[in-house]
Amino acid sequence: MDGLLIDTETPSKIAWQRAASQFGKSIDDDVLSGLIGRHVDDCIAIVGKYLDLDLRESGFMERYDDIYLSNFMRNGIEVMRGAIPLLDALAERQVQRAVVTSSEQALAPRKLRLAELDHYFDLIVTGCEVEKSKPEPDIFLLAAGKMGIAPEECLVFEDSYNGVRAAHRAGMNPVMIPDILQPTDEMQELTAGIFTSLEEAMPFVFDQLNC
Repeated sequence: MDGLLIDTETPSKIAWQRAASQFGKSIDDDVLSGLIGRHVDDCIAIVGKYLDLDLRESGFMERYDDIYLSNFMRNGIEVMRGAIPLLDALAERQVQRAVVTSSEQALAPRKLRLAELDHYFDLIVTGCEVEKSKPEPDIFLLAAGKMGIAPEECLVFEDSYNGVRAAHRAGMNPVMIPDILQPTDEMQELTAGIFTSLEEAMPFVFDQLNC
């Protein structure tokens, strides 16, 4: 969802840095890039260790949330190129659609509503619903089970390395749409395809789905 359907990775990076600056600290870009596709608890653990700070007890996460959400309330959420044409086409063909995200359970639907994308999806599954987060396959397998679809029949769009790894481990067909993280040799091996946008991926998607 984040960095794939909606442009939230850059605002998130800004929120991490601004929150850190309020504590007299800074976060290296490589650390922030390593958070992409991870569950929020993993992100908190990684940044907390890097800053040598308890992010929850110190009030850091409250600062982060305030900065992150106020940006969306002020500026809205930008929908990524090709997302709406693809979702419209999938809906027209009655293809089942799910959002499977590491975002927090309360935050994911809110972001989709702000972007006016919530009505496109039959199901939202968040990282809070599984014990092991991406790159483990649990969250994708849970979504497939809830939708009654065999894993090998699922096409998964991801912008993160861990998301691609998780989808591949689940026995699904990952498609990478790079945002901040660019494709590596590993991603070339694990994906069914790599495209610059959801729009560019559309012919491939409908060929795979035979519709």
